[in-house]
Amino acid sequence: MHASEYQVLVYCPLDGGHHLNFSRLVATGFARIGVRPTLATTELAEQSRELSKVPVPILRVPPLTSRSRVVALMQQVQVLKRLASERAWNRIVLPSGDGLLQALAMATSSGLRILPHGVPVEALALRGGVAYPASQLAKQKRRASLRLMESAPVSHRHHLDPVFTDWVRVQPAPRCEWRLMPDPVETPTLLDRRSARNKLGIPTDGIVVGCVGTLDERKGVHLAIDAFQIACLPRHAHLLLVGQCTPAIKAAVARLSARAEFAGRVHVRDEWVREDMMMAAIEAMDLIIAAYPGHVGSASIVLRVMAGQRPILGSATPWMVRHLQGYRAGWLANVENRESFASDLVRAISDAQGWRPSPSVSRLLAFNSRGNFMAHWTRATAGELGISPLDEVALPPPVSPTSG
Repeated sequence: MHASEYQVLVYCPLDGGHHLNFSRLVATGFARIGVRPTLATTELAEQSRELSKVPVPILRVPPLTSRSRVVALMQQVQVLKRLASERAWNRIVLPSGDGLLQALAMATSSGLRILPHGVPVEALALRGGVAYPASQLAKQKRRASLRLMESAPVSHRHHLDPVFTDWVRVQPAPRCEWRLMPDPVETPTLLDRRSARNKLGIPTDGIVVGCVGTLDERKGVHLAIDAFQIACLPRHAHLLLVGQCTPAIKAAVARLSARAEFAGRVHVRDEWVREDMMMAAIEAMDLIIAAYPGHVGSASIVLRVMAGQRPILGSATPWMVRHLQGYRAGWLANVENRESFASDLVRAISDAQGWRPSPSVSRLLAFNSRGNFMAHWTRATAGELGISPLDEVALPPPVSPTSG
């Protein structure tokens, strides 16, 4: 079969979050090797920043209308069943497999055939909470969910979280194979600190710390603001926050800015952050705070900070421990203890002055590049068709044991 005759369905029924970028890269990756991908998604997703210029045909699917997650998942399964039967697909890709895999498993166990026999189906999952500390009840629920995911009728299971893939490899048999998928980030052309600060319109001297991305409580931005407020920092230390703020974060910023000792030292850009502005914010800082309390899974902003060659102060959760300690990319903080977090911030600011990127970070970024993400998705198809992939598949570097 010629590559142009090979039909790939990329099904993304969600219209927000990381899934849109993943779907764009998956579809683009297949198009780059001459294969015909069709992206099935909602009208809202089609008009998103991520997908508005995707170079592949788009099939519109109805938006999810139910507030019930179970009902919405079964709607996704029914749409997938219809799409799968409408064309002779050679491969089906599900970049948003969380929940959908469990729903597919339940439908299959009820005797329904959703996917055509013999067609390879690849799915990506993001949630790996089963590999993280939790209460006994939560662990039981997560294991039951994992069993459903592993009984879904798919041929290749991918996961974004190396904490999960490491955990699942040492579980007793029977178990399924999960392949670690890169979390795609681009290595940018770097600005120097002065140029980055000029671009953001903030003072070019002094120490700048802060957060970038979605600024909400889930990511612990309120904890970072509080730590900055009570820490014993010099008066030339500035706080920079770049990203869309929740009302609670806006209120915390207003309270901090109203204090005389912080006048002119708090800088906020409350807006959706373009990629270039995100990297400018990272490059403007001496230290980026990722105070995600109880974080589960990959934190792509941390990978972007690594690409920007800046150190990170993060929460002591398994993914952060692995990446900040294992790749010597920064330091850990006790973000849920107010005084400890403030002390950790002071120490990290001091250490940041002499910090240099670890050589292993460049290998980690090579694994998590967009090209490698596309290569991982297309390698099975390229092998099936006997064509050379445009990008070599890079493997993740080993984690170095370190005390931090």
